[in-house]
Amino acid sequence: MASIKEKLINEVKKIPEDKIAELYNVVHLFRLEAETKKAVKDRRKEAVKFFGIWKGMSPEESAVLDEIQSRRKRAYRERIL
Repeated sequence: MASIKEKLINEVKKIPEDKIAELYNVVHLFRLEAETKKAVKDRRKEAVKFFGIWKGMSPEESAVLDEIQSRRKRAYRERIL
């Protein structure tokens, strides 16, 4: 019994030459999307490791993060206005 990949290759062989470029675009975009989704999942796994890291911070540490967040908000507002 042929594998799915072999079946796909056999089907591609039957496609008219003038349609091969279109098929290539579809397959290429499909592969890129699949790789992107995998990369997003991997980044999410990395991010989950940091959940809760800010619990129990000292007031000084919290003030630093508040200042960073405030500066980012101001910078964002200045860019869009």
